[in-house]
Amino acid sequence: MSFIITTESNSEIPFAWEDQNDFSVLRMPYTYNEKEYFYDLGRNTDLGAFFKQMRDGVTVTTAQRNPSEIVDYFEPYLKKGLDILHIAFSSKLSGTFNNEMIAREELLNRYPDRRIELIDTLAISMPLGQIVGVAFEMRRAGKSMDDIRDWVEANKMRSCSLFAVDSLEYLRRGGRITNTAAVFGTALQIKPILSVGSCGMIVPVSKIKGRKKAIKYILDKCAETIDKPEEQTVYVCHADCLDEAVLLKEKIEEVIRPRAVAINPIGPVIGAHCGPGTLAIVYFGRSRDELLEQA
Repeated sequence: MSFIITTESNSEIPFAWEDQNDFSVLRMPYTYNEKEYFYDLGRNTDLGAFFKQMRDGVTVTTAQRNPSEIVDYFEPYLKKGLDILHIAFSSKLSGTFNNEMIAREELLNRYPDRRIELIDTLAISMPLGQIVGVAFEMRRAGKSMDDIRDWVEANKMRSCSLFAVDSLEYLRRGGRITNTAAVFGTALQIKPILSVGSCGMIVPVSKIKGRKKAIKYILDKCAETIDKPEEQTVYVCHADCLDEAVLLKEKIEEVIRPRAVAINPIGPVIGAHCGPGTLAIVYFGRSRDELLEQA
């Protein structure tokens, strides 16, 4: 049977991937200056202007998609006779996955001969995106829907990430840290290192004093925990700090020597929570838990 792979724009994949056949992305919303937008993977979004407004004090909020919107998104593919393999972002970070389950049940009642497979990757941002990228390659290579689903389920906990956050202010706004911790951390130039844990939540890995040391930390930790770098693409993600991303890419090529290194922007939905200046490395390791065990 024919099928399509879908995901959400919280995967932050390059929009060029969406232009390929048998692939589609559900846009996730964000609001600022009293206007709601849906992230288009940077196709027409001025990310520099967006992060400038954040630096100037504009507050950004995010939201989930409701079941009826998800029904409207999935149904056209079912009408075409396609099954759906949806690779979703973490159910622990939003109610969207639960709403996708509700939409799935409704649609299967309408289209009992179709299949809708939903996978909770317990990941978000490019940790989800790299999983989607492999699934996309498998689809192009002729792998079946079941083959891809089984691979994702078996390997999703290998998706590792290390985020060096530049400012504690946005974590404070999102309730991730207290006001007091933000004040003292800022005064001491503390740069938290975060990851997407196996629990599907954003978890602390370490606290480093100073920006340069934080960037060196994520490079060294990646080198320690990456699995078969010569076989994979490592992603450097950045929230409006391209110069640092380019330098980090060069260091990864020199020290880790993966098959490839790609630079990818962090979008408004994820950027609303981590803030401008965030720099990250995303790669396949042996286990997400290894980051915490060795921290």
